[in-house]
Amino acid sequence: MVSCFMLRGAVSPSSPKELSTAMLSPKVRSVHDIENEDLSKKLAALPESMKAFACASTYGDAEAALEEVTTRVPTLLQRDILVRIEAVGVNPVDTKVRGARGEAKPVPETQQPHILGYDGVGVVVACGPEASLFKVGDRVYFAGDISRNGTNAEYTAVDERICGFAPTSLGAEAAAVPLTLLTAWEGLFERLGIQPFAPENAGKSILVLPGAGGVGSFVVQLAKKLGGLTVIATASRPESKQAVLDLGADHAINHREPLRPQLEACLGAGATGAGCVDYIYNAFDTSAYFEQYCDIIKPLGKIVTIVETSENLNMSKLQAKSATFVWELMFTRALFGVEMERQHAILNNASRLIDEGLLKLPSVKVRPYTLENLREAHREQESGKVIGKLLLSMQAQRG
Repeated sequence: MVSCFMLRGAVSPSSPKELSTAMLSPKVRSVHDIENEDLSKKLAALPESMKAFACASTYGDAEAALEEVTTRVPTLLQRDILVRIEAVGVNPVDTKVRGARGEAKPVPETQQPHILGYDGVGVVVACGPEASLFKVGDRVYFAGDISRNGTNAEYTAVDERICGFAPTSLGAEAAAVPLTLLTAWEGLFERLGIQPFAPENAGKSILVLPGAGGVGSFVVQLAKKLGGLTVIATASRPESKQAVLDLGADHAINHREPLRPQLEACLGAGATGAGCVDYIYNAFDTSAYFEQYCDIIKPLGKIVTIVETSENLNMSKLQAKSATFVWELMFTRALFGVEMERQHAILNNASRLIDEGLLKLPSVKVRPYTLENLREAHREQESGKVIGKLLLSMQAQRG
């Protein structure tokens, strides 16, 4: 049943003491720290080194920055699990970290090599001494922690509290889900405060800009299927327009044209607040549409954005409407060690929704896991024309 989705069975947040202990724990540990003898044997059987694609000497252009390296298999923190990677997703954040905001600069020696990649799916091969949510052999998916090395490697270490059980109905495609799903879910249900299945959502509307990207694809579905909202998604090309309509959007408009006249055409020009929406989910340059957002948001409406800006935004323009402007960053919980278990619960619930056919994946392009394919995926992300998600699969490489 859909009603089971709301974080049922979620683990209670860690106590401040537990979080403090985890954050102050040693950065590395040896097999001798593990009390479980069977687990020690499993760890001993693991290779000491692995292949990875990383920024080993510089950030900047994909061709120059990304290279193949041999490095040590990660050691585990208290709540970590070690995952043998099956497939990885490539997201805009990968290119932003690698591109270093467009500046070529050396990788700090303390971070060499810097392994990028955040979305991942794979099998647990070892567990930290305080890990309890998974066991060796479990198949998991996750979006990782931007402050740690990532998934562009044979193995990665990740805190179990930000991992979920991978959907049983998906293979490598599971790597397309975590980062964008978490961003969409947190933005809608936590930052905008939309209550799933709430009667008061009837008649309310949300603008999703853009609608056909990785995040937008899940925002459209969650807002429609769980929020019951009227969904207006933006798309500038025929194929992206069709993509958002296929995902369940009620209307598709072009973000390359003024928004309000198009919203009036969708929502009715004669109504009170014509051309205005209750919610806006922004997944593009925050400054680019801010002036229009101030115009089209309803009084007491809410705007969430996931993209940083270097521009100074005049928040006073929202004051008369008492409108809310809020940020969403999926990495916040891992960066600050707060409410990390909620991502474990969200991902588990997303798996159930996917396996029951209630959520579908956006368009997914899967390539074999090679250095050149990773570089090409970075270049494609930077083009701004990606519909859905880009994946690299270890299994496709072997096949």
